Amino acid sequence: MTLKKIIGKIHLLLGLVSGLVVFIVSITGAIYAFEHEIQELIQPYRFVKEVKGEVLPPSEIKKIALKATDGMKVQRIYYETPQNASMALHYADDAPYFYLTFIDQYTGEVLKVKNLRTDFFTVVLYLHISLLLPYGEQIVGVSTLVFLVLLISGMVLWWPKNTKKKALKQKFKIKWSARWRRQNYDLHSVLGFYATWILIFTVITGLVWSYSWFEKGVYFVLSGGKTMVEQRELLSDASIKFDSTSTTIDQAWNKVLKEDETILGSAIYIPQKSEDIIKIYTSPEHGQYGKLDWRYFDQHTLEEFSVNDYRGRYKDTTLTDKIIRLNYDIHTGGILGLAGKFIMFFVSLIASSLPVTGFLLWRGRKKKKKTVRKEKTLEMV
Repeated sequence: MTLKKIIGKIHLLLGLVSGLVVFIVSITGAIYAFEHEIQELIQPYRFVKEVKGEVLPPSEIKKIALKATDGMKVQRIYYETPQNASMALHYADDAPYFYLTFIDQYTGEVLKVKNLRTDFFTVVLYLHISLLLPYGEQIVGVSTLVFLVLLISGMVLWWPKNTKKKALKQKFKIKWSARWRRQNYDLHSVLGFYATWILIFTVITGLVWSYSWFEKGVYFVLSGGKTMVEQRELLSDASIKFDSTSTTIDQAWNKVLKEDETILGSAIYIPQKSEDIIKIYTSPEHGQYGKLDWRYFDQHTLEEFSVNDYRGRYKDTTLTDKIIRLNYDIHTGGILGLAGKFIMFFVSLIASSLPVTGFLLWRGRKKKKKTVRKEKTLEMV
């Protein structure tokens, strides 16, 4: 057996094992590509009726959200743009609820209370990251790692032996005039070749979320051999009694806003226990996450914690930190704006087709071998 044949066998085996998961993850990725744009287009409650007056502080948004949901815990509060409604995210590890309350940040009017467990795009997202199964995240992680091997081995199998112009030309285009088996082969090989150059980044960014060792490895390579700093545990002074009515979240939020005039959107993580901290991130952009600025405060004393990793202040980050921060935007194509999302949409569709065309290739060859054996048997008789 030649090396290329061995790689072909490995490619086939791994493709058959991971095909279904790759298909689901890819097709849900394609559907989710324009989630932000579609929801803003068809959901009017995401916008305030009029931009007027001062924005209500987080503590007021929290009170309104608690009343609107009969006391469901508020874990986070989001402010996106002056035109967008603020949002309160409700969930609890020990209770079966997962809601998002949309509130006019100027008048306090509740615009919508949405059950995220039945929300289309939320279901698509959780299908994408966990298949909605126990241990689904681990299954997706392993399958993504396998898909990385498939992309690399696929490129090796695609690479032409014959470097003559005519032979090379056939590797770059689909022969639509050929029989369906040849068309299927070209759809798998040619489209796979073109898509791989983008999918390789999609898969790597996906693996950064799945495995800490992979994230550390990427950081090591990008930084030229530096070790990624582990995020230390940040805690408030637990000896002070927790006060759920405290307005220190407003004070921390106002402090952050006053220090940076470029802030467009922000998110506040609401403390639930005495040792929890106030965590705030802000961004100068809407719908992109590469320039997030993270701040951390003791919920009782408002003492600010400093961090020396990529999850801290944007101005303090290294070039490698800035690249790691772009992980989500690279994964979704948002790094190139709307054009990047269109590219990612079509590439995800191609990725979802690869397990299908690959399976058809395998089935076709299997049937062909059976036919050849049958003909030989008849000849012998």
